Amino acid sequence: MPEWEKQYSWQRLKDDLPARESFLAESQTFIRHVASQACFHSLEWGRDDELSEALIAFNEAIDLFVEDKGVPFLAYARVLIKRRLIDYHRKQRLRQSISIDQDDLGRRIDVHLGLDDFREQEQNLERAEEIRQFSKALLTFKLTFQDLVEVSPKHRDSRETLLRAAQELAFDPELWQQVEHKGKIPMQALGIKTQIHAKVLERGRKYILAVAMLLANQNDYVYLREYVLPRERGAKG
Repeated sequence: MPEWEKQYSWQRLKDDLPARESFLAESQTFIRHVASQACFHSLEWGRDDELSEALIAFNEAIDLFVEDKGVPFLAYARVLIKRRLIDYHRKQRLRQSISIDQDDLGRRIDVHLGLDDFREQEQNLERAEEIRQFSKALLTFKLTFQDLVEVSPKHRDSRETLLRAAQELAFDPELWQQVEHKGKIPMQALGIKTQIHAKVLERGRKYILAVAMLLANQNDYVYLREYVLPRERGAKG
């Protein structure tokens, strides 16, 4: 579960302005990441108008999101950001090529995307791209999806133990840097940090590594992460 879901309920984000502003501030890394990908170049806050457009889209996503539709919020927000940036650049091109008043421009370009317009086809395309990217990333560690199916823990306690190890690995900069540089988990260091028995870590090595990859690159894998992480209910209001 994303950390922010432990802090805020959706109703609070919709109704409580200070909570929403805190959430928007905490989400700037994600917003910048998605916007930069959509624009095919790095963007900087305070310099690029595209980030202002992306922030507006993310804020709209909070208002429009419906939790029980089966679409992760960040996946929904990602689509709204990309759509708004497409529309933004289309507007810019129109302004440069023809003279057109703002009202007419607003009629000709649909800049609003509701949840009902989040079509199944778009969701499938997003999921497919995540799977393609993750499969490619797994191969750099000589892993495949089939490996993950075979080593996925069957029991809840075992799964929670390995998830905890994966979280510690992904969110510890020194440990994750060793993974990226050496292509393997620093098992001894991870064992010391987590106090999980070495045999348990070794048996779950492939699973830990794969999940840690999702967490360390969580802005890219918003669908796949939802499938792996436990869904806790009853977030704080």
